[in-house]
Amino acid sequence: MTRIIAVAMQKGGVGKTTTAINLAAALTELGQRVLAIDLDPQGNLTQHAGFDPDQISPTIYDAFKAEMDGYESDVSQAIYESDEGFHLLPSQPELSLIELGLINTLSRERVLATMLENVAADYDTILIDCNPSLGLLVINALTVASSVIIPIQTEYLAARGALMILKSIETVRRKKLNPGLAIEGILLTMADTRTTLTRDILAAIENQYGNGIRIFDAIIKRSVRFAESAVAGQSILAYEPKGRGAEAYRQVAQEIVTGG
Repeated sequence: MTRIIAVAMQKGGVGKTTTAINLAAALTELGQRVLAIDLDPQGNLTQHAGFDPDQISPTIYDAFKAEMDGYESDVSQAIYESDEGFHLLPSQPELSLIELGLINTLSRERVLATMLENVAADYDTILIDCNPSLGLLVINALTVASSVIIPIQTEYLAARGALMILKSIETVRRKKLNPGLAIEGILLTMADTRTTLTRDILAAIENQYGNGIRIFDAIIKRSVRFAESAVAGQSILAYEPKGRGAEAYRQVAQEIVTGG
């Protein structure tokens, strides 16, 4: 059974792309067949995986366009193998046009689900890097996903910011778009655990969400190595295999696989 995990948060700069690529690498390391989907027109995941969004073709945009134009898409033509072994369904800037086009599309919330029908069984885990909004592309991701990882940056207002994505998840369940959609967990990112402020925020998030939602044991600490690995077009596991960041994402991957 393929597990489809959306990495979603309406706020930008919280570590969605960093989480998507490093979990893809960590799950691949565990022997899983992994597909990473870039659902952000900025194409950050595509670049981070070592591809150029302006040069690669076809992409997920072409599959969406075909479905919206009434044709059957073949998303397998837009899947590429990364140097680290996981597969990538890349994005391109024109994907921003899809958001508007989806408004007038039949079953607009299920277009991504239709696109993935013929390839999902080839993978153990599919990770979707969502764009920082609550628009129709994100709703498509939440409709097809088994569960959602919510990255929260350890800063003021971050804990409250999670309420919006949690409301969207509840709406998707309530409107029967995906009644079984689960929350995989909250992942705390960009943390500086030496500061009192960060410790206070960690405690506040635990207090607000800890009873009903899993908060991953691993905390992703702030490190310049993440930015360096992005420039290098590598995951942190390839860039600094023995570093703290790589070990943290390995721990998150293990928690996902074991459910603990």
